[in-house]
Amino acid sequence: MSLFDEVDVRLGATLRAEYQRRRGAPIEALPRGVTVVLAGHRAAGKTRLLPHVAKLLGREGVDLDAELERTSGRSLRDWVRDDEPGFRQAERVLFEGLAPGLVVAVGGGFLAKHREALSGALVVLVPVTFETYAERLTADTTRPRLRPELSLDAELQQVWSERDALHQAARPLPLVDFLLMAERGLRPRRVVTLPPELDAEAFAWHARHLGAELLEVRTDLVAPDVDLRRVARALPLLVSQRTDVVPAPWLKLAALVDRPLERGGGGSLVSFHAETPMSTSEVMALWATIPPGGFVKHIEPLGSLDSVGRLFATRDALAERFGASRVTVLPMGPLALPFRAVLAPRNALDFLAMEGGWTAAPGQRLLVDAVRETRRNGSDPERARKGIFGHHIAHSRSPRIHRAPFDRLDLDPSAVDLEALLKALTPYYSGFAVTNPFKKVAARAVGSDRDAVNTLVRQGGGWASFNSDVEGARAALEALGEGPVTVLGEGGVGDALSEAARGRWPLVFVKRDSVPRAPVTGLAVWTWPAQLEAPVGLRFENASVAVIAYGAPGLAIARKIRELGGTPVRLGPRWFIAQARRQRQLWESAT
Repeated sequence: MSLFDEVDVRLGATLRAEYQRRRGAPIEALPRGVTVVLAGHRAAGKTRLLPHVAKLLGREGVDLDAELERTSGRSLRDWVRDDEPGFRQAERVLFEGLAPGLVVAVGGGFLAKHREALSGALVVLVPVTFETYAERLTADTTRPRLRPELSLDAELQQVWSERDALHQAARPLPLVDFLLMAERGLRPRRVVTLPPELDAEAFAWHARHLGAELLEVRTDLVAPDVDLRRVARALPLLVSQRTDVVPAPWLKLAALVDRPLERGGGGSLVSFHAETPMSTSEVMALWATIPPGGFVKHIEPLGSLDSVGRLFATRDALAERFGASRVTVLPMGPLALPFRAVLAPRNALDFLAMEGGWTAAPGQRLLVDAVRETRRNGSDPERARKGIFGHHIAHSRSPRIHRAPFDRLDLDPSAVDLEALLKALTPYYSGFAVTNPFKKVAARAVGSDRDAVNTLVRQGGGWASFNSDVEGARAALEALGEGPVTVLGEGGVGDALSEAARGRWPLVFVKRDSVPRAPVTGLAVWTWPAQLEAPVGLRFENASVAVIAYGAPGLAIARKIRELGGTPVRLGPRWFIAQARRQRQLWESAT
């Protein structure tokens, strides 16, 4: 039975048909730990839907109107009739005092009256037609009149029109979208950190456009006099205390407040930043309690690659104590990135880098990669992942072209013991693409008989290695033409060219420190990275030079070739597609 059938909202054939039609389409999973608010017109069926949704999500459900009546001892009918402003204030205060992560059914006027109070919540619009709305409210004499000076028919039409316009302006999530997301499972909420000295509002809107769901504002990065009111309209704020004082206006705007455990905690999110790796027993002794409904963020250095399993044990132990939807465990350090990616589907919050040029902490992955993963794959913590090793690879299109989303593992070559890292990642990854400068390093790490490899496949608890770049090299050489080819560079790409050219294209390799005095003529392939300057003395004359990079690096290399007198031939996409097709075949054999 589908989730739609279990909820049994009885919303008619049109919505049911839409739900069935869209079940196979890409859609993200449901953000973990976020408050779900069932909103919409009076008599839409929010109260009836509440227990079904709460049960299916495994959360507590709160009917805000019923809770108001219980705590005040007043009937809503009389309260609204005698003091509607007081009632509106009371419903807002009650809502803002609820613990995060609940399922809340709000009254018919809440979305229209208190839109800004819903920042940070997942607001689901429970639909109802005007005809059904009018029929139900005409028959239900227990509900309060909102425009008693008008006839009932005129009141219903006026209130419907006013609130419907406000509902649409608030852009709540349609019910069918919510049901499809819930069926995909749970995923972490995506957080980006506001960098210092930037246009905060522009950054927040751009982050929202890219898929961020919370904007962390740290007191050690952002000046206390920055006005965040307009920023909070773009994204809900996670205000993180990293100094002695938090500006009071920030606290008023915050959807979540992070107060470090060492500063006494007390926020809706409590964090701890360990200076050294900790055992699970040490962590559990540290985290005795947190405020009811609060979130836990535990951060520590990655530590030895032989002991990274403790991070997963720590996360599981904290989740058992505080609830799976409230815990985030984050490793830090130069090799933390792949382990953050593995932990992310299990965490409540995913702290991400908005762009490749600045990160709030070492080990963060890119926001676009997290969005791509959840839109294609949902958020399955047990899924064997795939990654791409490299340096300066923000441009890489491997995460886009392959069916399975990739983790872009941009690592500092000087900090990587690749053999040890591969051993530690074996339980979590089924395959890797390998790009510069790791192709030769990877070959040595796995004991390959090749000088360079670009594909690793998990086989029998170890790693089998391949060089699918040979297929790409062959495709590029065929497009470049017949005749001798000058290869500019001698890295891992050169090995693929040598294997592909065997018996058909004579190759001449040119090192950076041995550029010929005479201009390069005929056919050539440029293999040096875009960030390297052209070697001193390099010139072209009547030369067609293959550019095997793509995207922005490919354009940069093409400009260099033109400046040096050559004609660039952009063959990067041809190379990439041919080798990616072969990689896909290889990864399907992973065990």
